[in-house]
Amino acid sequence: MLNTDWDKGGRMRAPRVLVIALAVMLAIGITAAIASGASIRSLAAVFAPGSSKDLADSTQARPATDLASGTTARRRAAATVDTSRRVNPRHHRHHGAPATPVPPASGTPTSPTQPTTPTTPTTPTVPTTPTTPEPPAPTEPSAPADASPPQTSIESNPADETSSTFAGFTFSSSEADSGFQCKLDNRSWVDCTSPRSYSDLAVGAHQFSVQATDAAGNLDATPATVTWTVTVPPPPPPAEDTTPPQTSITGKPPAVTTSTTANFTFAASESGSSFECKLDDGTWGLCKSPLTYLEIEEGEHEFRVRAVDRAENVDSTPASYEWEVETTPTTPPPTEPPPPTSGCTTTVSSTSALTSALSSAANGSVLCLADGSYAKLTLSASKAAPGVTVRAANPAGATIAGASLAGSNLTLARFVITNGVQVMGGASGMTIDHNRITGGGQGIDMPTSSTMVNDTKIIGNKLIGPFGEDAIHLNRYHDANGDGIGVLIEGNEITNVRENGNHSDCLQTVWVGDHIVFRKNYLHDNRCQGFFVNDQTGLGNPAGPVEGITVENNLFVRNQEPCGPPLTSCGQPNYFQVFGPYSGFRMTRNTIWGDSGNSVAALRGGTSPDTVISGNVIYKLWTDTNMTATAVTDNTVCILEAGSGGSWPSSRAGETRSCSLSFQGTATDDYRLVGGGDRGVDWVPAQQQYGP
Repeated sequence: MLNTDWDKGGRMRAPRVLVIALAVMLAIGITAAIASGASIRSLAAVFAPGSSKDLADSTQARPATDLASGTTARRRAAATVDTSRRVNPRHHRHHGAPATPVPPASGTPTSPTQPTTPTTPTTPTVPTTPTTPEPPAPTEPSAPADASPPQTSIESNPADETSSTFAGFTFSSSEADSGFQCKLDNRSWVDCTSPRSYSDLAVGAHQFSVQATDAAGNLDATPATVTWTVTVPPPPPPAEDTTPPQTSITGKPPAVTTSTTANFTFAASESGSSFECKLDDGTWGLCKSPLTYLEIEEGEHEFRVRAVDRAENVDSTPASYEWEVETTPTTPPPTEPPPPTSGCTTTVSSTSALTSALSSAANGSVLCLADGSYAKLTLSASKAAPGVTVRAANPAGATIAGASLAGSNLTLARFVITNGVQVMGGASGMTIDHNRITGGGQGIDMPTSSTMVNDTKIIGNKLIGPFGEDAIHLNRYHDANGDGIGVLIEGNEITNVRENGNHSDCLQTVWVGDHIVFRKNYLHDNRCQGFFVNDQTGLGNPAGPVEGITVENNLFVRNQEPCGPPLTSCGQPNYFQVFGPYSGFRMTRNTIWGDSGNSVAALRGGTSPDTVISGNVIYKLWTDTNMTATAVTDNTVCILEAGSGGSWPSSRAGETRSCSLSFQGTATDDYRLVGGGDRGVDWVPAQQQYGP
């Protein structure tokens, strides 16, 4: 049994050995607790006096991490030390009832005796205040998680176009230790590394994509992508090829033409051949089909072309073609009306007297009809050039209810005509000059579907609709005298022509003809197809493309008048519409403006390589045919458009795009461009003479 001691109050004092042991245990526990991260406060709570329940509750309420792992304490910025409750072994007592003195051993007298006070009492040496350990150094806060995706780059790839069926790529990521996924075309993503290659690729377009994933698992949401095309490789040259290719010319201008533009197409007997061309005495130079020469001088010319195959064999017998550029025929401008009564060889006052005088009139005669109103005038006579002129004695003084012309070399001039003019089949050299024409089924008509009408001139007339159909209706016109003009329509004014359901045009030709020249005409305030050519090639003999269409220096304005009765709606016709096939088409210096997007010139149904469209001012130029082989130069347009199947040349030298132009005086239809120049019309309607 341990020795006990008694204090002066008669209370039993704890043995010194036990007190020392408790102090040692306390010091060890504090040191261990501090090492494990527990706070002094938590230790003081354990050893503080209180009921067993308080101790249990205190222990139960404390987080397990405070007592066990110490994780919570380590995350604090510094440990909190509470020294208000230090553990002192002298004051420590067990929980429960107060200590009871140990009774004496049996046989000892029962009367209580005071315990003997030791001679030299010894107090246990226990530190009253435990040494406070240094708090643990605060730990660095953890780095935030990586949430930024890497960026992927393709560093090498195939050319945009290649005949190789192999493709190799190298790529990288903006973050080290990234992984990659690759994708080709519509295939699935697969893990990959750089470099990455593919072989046996199909001919056509391909796309390669690659995306990086960094070490934290972030995926590049914008993969790097490259596209390229595998082309069909050219066939290898024949082994030891020593045979030169043969060259042929497949397209060329007419043998005789007034056009200063020449278009050629050519081919070789061996695929993959290149070409060298030469014009006249020039030097050989590289060229390709189609080839266009511009501004060719008048006279005879020779074009030569030779092929060079892939083995560099040169055709020693070049293909060649000779043609001649002739002077463009010119026609003098309309003349002013002659004096009222001068120049008449004979003046009569009836249609019968006029026809009688015509039969015996000498060449160069001028037969005049006195002022008045007359029935239809039927003229039939064949005269040698310069022929016979039949006119009103005074301009506009004689009115006739229509006229017909048959035979050759007759001129009808200065009349007011109320029922149209007909030029009969087989006629040659007829001229309709400075008349005022209204009414009739057609204003001027060539009512033939089989017999040609040769060398006709329609000059300076004023045609005022409405007509039953067209203002000018042409069939089977032909250049018989070789001057380059089958029919000349020049210096006429055409107005008030209204679409009435009969396909009412200002000018229409739908039968095969050759060498039509439409020049310096003034078309305004209509609702018509201003210039309409749709010659049907299967209408008997002659058949085939129209040869020679010249449209130059004409003014087309205001084509949105109301429809003609009985129609209330008739659609919007084009100002200008030409259908192929044809050859020798030339459209220069025309102005088609005034109705915004309805000011349309349309080219349709095929073309020819010698087509020239130059120096025009057109609001909207449109096609649904392949015009790539034509010469389209120096035009001013607002809209250049191609419909289904249509295309324009990629190179159109001198083209100007503008939808807002400055004209010299639109109030008087002066549509000359401010500043002049070589585009659009160069004349003013007010300065022209239309009609008698």
